[in-house]
Amino acid sequence: MVKRDCKLSISENEAETNINENGKRRIDDPKKEGKKRIKNLYRQPTAKELNRLQETENLFNSNLFRLQIDEVLQEVKVKEKTDKRFIEWFTNLKTHLLTIADDEQEYILSEKTLAKHLKVKLPISPKLSKTKAIFKFFKFHDIDIVGSYALNNSINSKLIVDVLITVPACTYTKNDSINYRYHQKRAAYLAYIASHLRSSDLIEDLKYSYSDSISKPFLILKPSGKLGNSLSVKIDLCCEEDAYKLHRFSPSRNNLRDAWYFGGEDTSDVGTPTPYYNCSVLADLTAKLNHEFLTQTLKNCENLKQAIVLLKIWARQRGLRVNGYILSMLVSYLVQLKRINNIMSSYQIVRNVWIYLKTSDWDTNGVTLNKLEGSPQLEEFAGTFPVVFLDKTGFYNICWNMDKGTYNSLRRESSLAVDMLDNPKLNSFIPLFMVTLDPLMQFEYILRFKNLNTIKELVYQKVSKDNKLNYGIDDLSLIITSLHSLMSKGLQDRVHLILPLVEANFSWPVKMALDKAQHDFKEKLSFGFVMNPENALNLVDRGPPANLPEAEQFRLFWGDKSELRRFQDGSITEACVWSASSVAQRRTISSQIVDYLLNLKYGIAQSELCHVCDDLGSVTSLRGAGGVAGEELSLKVVQTFDTLRRDLRGLTQLPLDVTAVYGTSPVFSYCDPVPPAAATSAPDPTCWRRASTCLIKESNDRPVLPEYTPVNEAVIELSHSGKWPGEINAFRCLKAAFHLQIAERLNKQYGLVTQAYPQHLDVMKDGLVFRLRVFHPKEVTLMKRQVDGGVVKIRETQESEDFQWSSVELPRIRGALHALHQKYPSYGPAACLLKRWLSCQLLSPPHVPDSAAELLAAAVFLQPAPLQPPVTPTTAFLRILKMLVEKDWKNDVLVLDFNDELSCEDLFELEKSAKAEGGEECGLRIVTSLGRAGRGLCGRVLRRLVRVAAAALALVRDRVEGEGDVMGVFVPSYRGFDALIHVHGSLVPHQAERLDALPRVPRPREPCDVIPVVDLHPLRRYLHELRNAYGEWAVFFHDEYGGDVIAVLWDPRVHDTRELQVNSASALKPVMVDGEMKYRVNLDALLEDFRVMGEGLVRDVVVNC
Repeated sequence: MVKRDCKLSISENEAETNINENGKRRIDDPKKEGKKRIKNLYRQPTAKELNRLQETENLFNSNLFRLQIDEVLQEVKVKEKTDKRFIEWFTNLKTHLLTIADDEQEYILSEKTLAKHLKVKLPISPKLSKTKAIFKFFKFHDIDIVGSYALNNSINSKLIVDVLITVPACTYTKNDSINYRYHQKRAAYLAYIASHLRSSDLIEDLKYSYSDSISKPFLILKPSGKLGNSLSVKIDLCCEEDAYKLHRFSPSRNNLRDAWYFGGEDTSDVGTPTPYYNCSVLADLTAKLNHEFLTQTLKNCENLKQAIVLLKIWARQRGLRVNGYILSMLVSYLVQLKRINNIMSSYQIVRNVWIYLKTSDWDTNGVTLNKLEGSPQLEEFAGTFPVVFLDKTGFYNICWNMDKGTYNSLRRESSLAVDMLDNPKLNSFIPLFMVTLDPLMQFEYILRFKNLNTIKELVYQKVSKDNKLNYGIDDLSLIITSLHSLMSKGLQDRVHLILPLVEANFSWPVKMALDKAQHDFKEKLSFGFVMNPENALNLVDRGPPANLPEAEQFRLFWGDKSELRRFQDGSITEACVWSASSVAQRRTISSQIVDYLLNLKYGIAQSELCHVCDDLGSVTSLRGAGGVAGEELSLKVVQTFDTLRRDLRGLTQLPLDVTAVYGTSPVFSYCDPVPPAAATSAPDPTCWRRASTCLIKESNDRPVLPEYTPVNEAVIELSHSGKWPGEINAFRCLKAAFHLQIAERLNKQYGLVTQAYPQHLDVMKDGLVFRLRVFHPKEVTLMKRQVDGGVVKIRETQESEDFQWSSVELPRIRGALHALHQKYPSYGPAACLLKRWLSCQLLSPPHVPDSAAELLAAAVFLQPAPLQPPVTPTTAFLRILKMLVEKDWKNDVLVLDFNDELSCEDLFELEKSAKAEGGEECGLRIVTSLGRAGRGLCGRVLRRLVRVAAAALALVRDRVEGEGDVMGVFVPSYRGFDALIHVHGSLVPHQAERLDALPRVPRPREPCDVIPVVDLHPLRRYLHELRNAYGEWAVFFHDEYGGDVIAVLWDPRVHDTRELQVNSASALKPVMVDGEMKYRVNLDALLEDFRVMGEGLVRDVVVNC
């Protein structure tokens, strides 16, 4: 053991002055000598630093995770300057409020005398105007800061400080607990405080507000001065604990009389229990006691407080309607259970909270903080509330306003959070705490209501009398519970989650009556659905066997849709069958079920509903094929190819056997937006003549374009042999001989129409044309071989790289993408949507290669965190756009691990090598676990892509909010381009697939024994020649799928003047600049060249103004 030199060490006491509160050394004074700073840089770590390192290893996920947590906690912490300002302001506010004196006058609240006296309106619903109550104001003595600010676990963003005023018990009488008298007096007391605050210079703005419950208003005020820019203050009321006995509000008691609520004769019948109403009073009675419990639990427990802050950030990022009070009580509950403690790090506490929530059952059994006898049993609450979490008293359910969908979402997000933490390849901090979830990305299907008031009326008429009495005037909560229960029962295992999305928080001026203020306010209610991919597309919902009692309940629930059916396993059961003839239509079955049930149970017409689901699914349907979905045509191609693959492997009398056949075209991974369709008829004999098994165009001037027939490319691998030539030309000649022999054997053995060429052979099977190429790895080596001065060298060339990509790496990626589509059936249509959108933005290949688009689409399925893989193509497409906008492409590399076989070290090495190879000009880098991912995107194209993706997302959000058409994102824009080349539409393939084209009836199929003219795309050929000849001066853009306009963008350098040089004198014209002869690119001549080069194809060339 080597003993360290004492001079090189530093004592703990000496280091204390140089270590900040986070355990980091402060930067040395820059005025000190450089040698001293360098010497301190290499000194031994202190004991405190070693302890911190050990804590990180034991208590945190990783060192990076701890640094990120420390940084975010520091970022959201309320600034010390704000604290000082608020304490000073609150002292003045408290002094001002305590000057309110008792008012001996009594006011009848059903009249307007109090409002006239106070000169402010009472924040009370007109529905309570029939309540008779006499109000007398008694001065309060307690004004306390409560909530997250008092507990020191608040977040500075949108900070609201809770101030609680305790109303004296003498304000209320014994009978005020019934029929909303308590709430009416509470509102009057709040109005009294608002009247006194209205004239204060401490307040810039003062409003009433309510959240969730209209019967529980509060005050929201904005402090004057700079403090108002940092926070708002919420003034709420509570009641002294001895005002009422808690057992008066147990879940089995009634405090809302039938005769008062529904009208009619007053009887001695107490009525059914009103637990929801009771909790609205209990919330005030137990407020101080529960706050004291939280204060005592979290006292001197910084790690617990930090964990609560992290949980609040996590919940806010997910849009969960779970407030910080519930999260704080949950942490306190787990402390009580001894599942967490302050010795744990904030990371460990948060993780344990998520693990607990993941397996919790608040919706069935409930939990309680009360361990004493004398309080109601949990079973009493479980049957009356969707979610049960009892406070310290055992009487108040703090989740009384939480619907079951919100709790299920909380539980599901906790499960996803634990999975992310357990994934060592994922930096889980970013998706957990930094990514905001958008409902459009989070849900595959969103149900909106066009007129919520109409929906309320229809549902309210059908719900039971007991439920109406329980919820009282809070009708929105009743509607949410009823609709959620119905849709959950109808959709069953088709969905993972049904989450109500509510926008009902409302604020209004204190001088305005509530009913008048609500005229311009619209509550918004919608439901988000997370689909279950295993069952979402099922055509049949099976019920119980016909001979069981449950069958009658099934028939009562489903009505006429229920029918008796016999299944293949011999069982005879009740069932519901839904109509869908294609995969795209099966994705809408859930919306069919919702429409049917809402109409059956509540009489809600379909015209009152707005479905935001697979709205872009029509983009992938082929208009030229009668509206058939593209994925169905792709499936036919794949099935035909599988048959051809078996035929090839069964060929005899070949020198080498066919060992494998790999598809390389996008259609084999369901990524072709316009998949090949089988040849429908024989060619026109006046334009084409037959030559063996192919067609030759007759020499006439008739400009006729045959129906576009693409080829489906594939690579053939033969069995190993050492007799292949060692010279490239001889090697290719032998390949050509194999093409001839394979074509001959296919024709003789299987009667297939074939045509061999030196580089490939074309085979027609079932009306589809497949282009096959023989591949052998030795050819790549021969292409790299160069002889320089008699010395053989192996050098990479562009030709060898392209051949390696198309013959080796592309088949691997194509196979992986095919497997990805088999696992996630929405991948293929999503990739097609992305390609169509890129083409409509004039970013079709070569600007964005097909492989890059397909791998971008694959990323949202392979790396879906913080969500799960999308189920519908539209959701996947929107997530791709969001990824394009938000990802830091300059510093990040997109690594796709198809088989989950890469270790963390492998991922790091791939990212490192990709950054080194890409260089500064490469804007988007994609690497896969299978090798290269092809050519990336240059920086200019990526910047354009990110901008149009951001604009598309903004347009979709705007159209969805306004119930407009989202197809506008597929409309190309030609603004900003310098020139436009218009071509004849009749010579453009895929003209029938334009999004503004009407579907046409496909021609009837006739037998065809000749290979049609394949891959004849005049416009693509014209673009290729333009880019080769004029790529130095212009960039050309085009919509690949039916676009008849080529957009031209001049290179900025074309406007520069230059000297005449022999090697760069083309396309220049002389100009006079300051009396000197200079030269500039002749743009008019270039435009005329475009016209001449495209003669017969080009209709017009115009300068775009």
